[in-house]
Amino acid sequence: MARVKRSTTDTTPAALPATTPATHAPVPAATRAATQVRHPVRSATTAADAEVTSGEVHAVRFQLVEAIAYHAIREQFLARLNRLLTGLQVFLGTSAIAGMTDLVPFSALVPLVASALAGVLLLVIDPAGGAREHRGLRSRLHNVLADIEEATVTGELLRLGRGKMQRIAADAPPAYRCVQAMAYNTAVNATYDEETAVRHRYVVGRWQRLCANWSPMRGFQFKRNLISG
Repeated sequence: MARVKRSTTDTTPAALPATTPATHAPVPAATRAATQVRHPVRSATTAADAEVTSGEVHAVRFQLVEAIAYHAIREQFLARLNRLLTGLQVFLGTSAIAGMTDLVPFSALVPLVASALAGVLLLVIDPAGGAREHRGLRSRLHNVLADIEEATVTGELLRLGRGKMQRIAADAPPAYRCVQAMAYNTAVNATYDEETAVRHRYVVGRWQRLCANWSPMRGFQFKRNLISG
């Protein structure tokens, strides 16, 4: 029998090896870019996070009332000081004072020194500018308190309120310790009845009140009215 020879012109491709990896469709560039972003994802607000206790709301409101009272005290003092010094400087520069000094020898030095001192205090202390600054801070605190009073109080709202309070405190000038104690007493009086408030107020003496807006009194510890109810 004649042997059948395999044709050398057979072009049928051989089977691919089993180790050849399978090819995949190309991944779009947008998808590749999206998979590389690894920013933390904030979870949605839950019911437990939205609910706040009455104590937390009370604490934020009390802090706002205390801060408002502090800036109100400072604003009133600086505004009165500005009016006093301005009026004194104008009064000592009038012709009536000049006529009075002509009648009494060597008396012209007193009004001149007083007028110069008033001008220096107006320039150095700048009570008008300080009063405007405290008025602006007090207005911002009132807006934060209004936001809490107008809407349903949630944990997110309280966090926003605390954050705004911190930003306002960062813009405020250095605090006066005695004025802070007086503002705390004002907030206590506005929040509690007299029977409760008397146990929480700070004891601020007469001389301390007179020097409250002149000396920072930093580090001074005020005592409370430790009266048992």
